Amino acid sequence: MSSRSTAKRLGHHRAAPKAAAKARPQKKKLAKVTKFPASKLRKPLAPAKKAPQPLAKKPQHHPQLPPLTAPKQVQEPKQSLARSFYWSELRVGDDLPPLTKPAIDRVQIVRYASSSGDFNRLHLDEPYAHSLGFPGMFAPGMLAMAFVGQLLTAWLRRGHVRKLSARFIKIVWPADELTCRGRIAELRKEHGACYADVELWAENQRGELVLRGQASCELYESPQAGGGDNGGLLFALQNTAPALPPLPSQRRPEPHKPPSRKR
Repeated sequence: MSSRSTAKRLGHHRAAPKAAAKARPQKKKLAKVTKFPASKLRKPLAPAKKAPQPLAKKPQHHPQLPPLTAPKQVQEPKQSLARSFYWSELRVGDDLPPLTKPAIDRVQIVRYASSSGDFNRLHLDEPYAHSLGFPGMFAPGMLAMAFVGQLLTAWLRRGHVRKLSARFIKIVWPADELTCRGRIAELRKEHGACYADVELWAENQRGELVLRGQASCELYESPQAGGGDNGGLLFALQNTAPALPPLPSQRRPEPHKPPSRKR
């Protein structure tokens, strides 16, 4: 073998590793990161502070003046509401101030039945009422009429109720809340006295009518005619009536006269 052929072979074997090295993917050289001390690092920028907003000034009030307040809403007065006990100031159709009573309970029913002398077992005995087919004991009819009378006397004040009658329409049960109402039906004069005829009724909390009645009331005519206990047409009949003879105990004894002797 000649020296030239051996040289070619050696050159071929040396070139093979170089070609293989070229075929392999070359790794990228990472850049060296130099570490800086923490003291030289830049601090992150702080967020910009908002400018302080000026505080809202409180309204200053003068010490001598009262603080400003919203105007109060004034309700319009109710119309057709009879509040005076003078006959001349009333009008037909005026409504009496209503009277609302709290819920009726069994204790109140028993108390009223006992005080009025109405010992009907339907107002006192629950099992007895069940045996007769009622849902339970119920209030006497006169209890609702008493509420209507309370409405009337509270409105009259110093007047007088001359007549009161009523008709019971619906049963009043425990837990019912009654509202009593009235309306002036007629104004009249008789024998120098002034009268007002009033329609009365009572309703429960469901708006159902439980009682209807009427009353005749005697009132003072006007403030000018009087209004005290010694004046006004309310006492006209008493002032014009003839004086009654004094009682026997009030008569003065006659002086004793000696019997006359006949001569």
